[in-house]
Amino acid sequence: MATPWRTAPLPADWATDIRPPILERDGHQCTWTRADGTRCTETTQLEVDHLGDPDDHRPHMLRTLCRHHHRRRTAIQANEAQGPRPSRARPAEQHPGLRRLDRPPF
Repeated sequence: MATPWRTAPLPADWATDIRPPILERDGHQCTWTRADGTRCTETTQLEVDHLGDPDDHRPHMLRTLCRHHHRRRTAIQANEAQGPRPSRARPAEQHPGLRRLDRPPF
């Protein structure tokens, strides 16, 4: 069950004692809520997501997400953890015809 990019190992009983009750509780359906308030209807490729600390495996800190929404949430968390990125925008340059030349153009 553990994936190569996971930073904290899952407990030995993850697949047998922890994951199945979460899937059952959530009706074997993704719990992601869309912007319009509706719940994702995906019932395949389900994964169990940690809501907080990746070492906290208590049931109220876990939820069922489809693979798409689990990856989306992970990407959002990774971007937040990196903090603000420097701007890639170049400074505006003046048009060549409007530049002041300190020396002749030859």
